Amino acid sequence: MNKAHRIHFEETLQQELKKIECDHLAITAVKRGLKLRFEKKLVAELDFQYLTKAHAFTLLGRVVGGPLHEAMSKIEAPYRSNLFCDAVLSFTTSGRQDKKPGFDIYGKVDVPRPEHASETCEAIRHALETHYIPWLVGCVLPSERTISDVIASPTDYAYPAVFIHCATTCNPSLLNDALRQRLKFCKKIIKNKAFDFPLLGIS
Repeated sequence: MNKAHRIHFEETLQQELKKIECDHLAITAVKRGLKLRFEKKLVAELDFQYLTKAHAFTLLGRVVGGPLHEAMSKIEAPYRSNLFCDAVLSFTTSGRQDKKPGFDIYGKVDVPRPEHASETCEAIRHALETHYIPWLVGCVLPSERTISDVIASPTDYAYPAVFIHCATTCNPSLLNDALRQRLKFCKKIIKNKAFDFPLLGIS
C-alpha cells in the first residue's frame, strides 16, 4: 500500500513540477526534481530524495554554475569551504526549522494518501515558486534578497563572505554601511578578518 501511495504521489508531484515557470532562468522538470539553466548551461538543481524508513521526501538544492560561481572560482580563500562539493550553495530541508508549505517541522514531506496528494503537491509547488527557486536564482543573478539569504543560512554557502563580495561586485547597490556593520559581527560569515573585511569593504 505504501509503495502505491508513493508512486501516486510522485506522479502527481511531477505534474505540478511541469507547471513551474521562472522569469530569469530556463527551468525543466525532471524525475523528482527541477534543473535550472542560464544561457543554456546548468546552474542549479532541486531534487526530492526519498527517505525509505520515514516514508517521506526531503528537498535538496544546489547552485553549481552561473556568473557568481565563475567569479568565486577565481578567488582563493585562506580557509575551508563549508561544503563538501564544488557548489556555491548546497542545502537540504531535512532538519530545518524554517517550515514551508507542504513540509513538516523537520523539513520532510510525508507521502500522503492519494486523496490528499494534489493538495500536498500544490503546497510544495507554492513553496518552490515563492522561496526555493527565488533563493537559487539569487545565487546566480544577484537581487535584493541575495545578501539577506546568506545572513539567514550562511553555512549553506561554500564561502559566504566571498559570495557576498562577488554578488556586490555584480550589483554594488546590494551592500550598504548598515549591512556592513551587521556582517562585521556575523561569525559564520566572517571566517578571517584580514581576508574577509577588505572583500566586504569593512573597516
